[in-house]
Amino acid sequence: MLCAAAARRFRVVAEPLLENLRAFLGKIAGALGGTAVERAELSGFLSSDFDPFLNHLFASGTVTPRGAAEALEGRPGFVWLAEEPAPGNVGVPEAEQPQFAVMHLMTATTMAPTAATQVDGEIVEVCSPADLNAWHEVYCEVFTKDPRGRDDWYRVHAALSPSGDDSLSLLLARIDGSPAATAGVFYERDVAGLYCFATRERMRGRGLASALVRASHAAARARAIEQALLQATASGRPVYARAGYRERRSLPLLFSP
Repeated sequence: MLCAAAARRFRVVAEPLLENLRAFLGKIAGALGGTAVERAELSGFLSSDFDPFLNHLFASGTVTPRGAAEALEGRPGFVWLAEEPAPGNVGVPEAEQPQFAVMHLMTATTMAPTAATQVDGEIVEVCSPADLNAWHEVYCEVFTKDPRGRDDWYRVHAALSPSGDDSLSLLLARIDGSPAATAGVFYERDVAGLYCFATRERMRGRGLASALVRASHAAARARAIEQALLQATASGRPVYARAGYRERRSLPLLFSP
């Protein structure tokens, strides 16, 4: 019989709403030759020197911000926690101290909406190097990413796109031919995970995020996938709620720059 502490750790490690993300990160690590982290208190994958999205760790116990930063081995990245972090920034320069946020884990069905607002523009699946350049340009601009991470995304896309194992779709929205917004859909078993939603500031307020959600769901339905999930920030939560997503739980997240 598991003791209470061990049971708590097991629940955190096996959080079903993060399993799609874990699987995605495992595929990314395989494409980039990343490192699988297996510690007593942290597990996950480190795959990039430049892009924090490609580096995620998951806590199975109490972790201090300093411990999280050290586990990332000097790379930018994210650490998912079971509870708000304990103090522990002593010895970490202020510029390197992790930032804390609450993420909202949300789910929806991929059922087609009865009515969908039309958006001026087009949404395409990234297929060519030019498309990927445009996708990454928007992604970097919105999330203030290091542009040197583009080569990592080239390798990820080559391995996971339809020309690879066909587990990933990157979507690009354009308005009047100009790249405006991005999304990614990772397919794992019977679930589609939605990631990397970004809209250029000057293009916001036009319904692009909702249109990308609908396009993501359509891509999932084409594979007979009926369930979708995502992890939303507080500002993004209302957008996804309007698209039919319901919050299932929230978890704290550390971001180390």
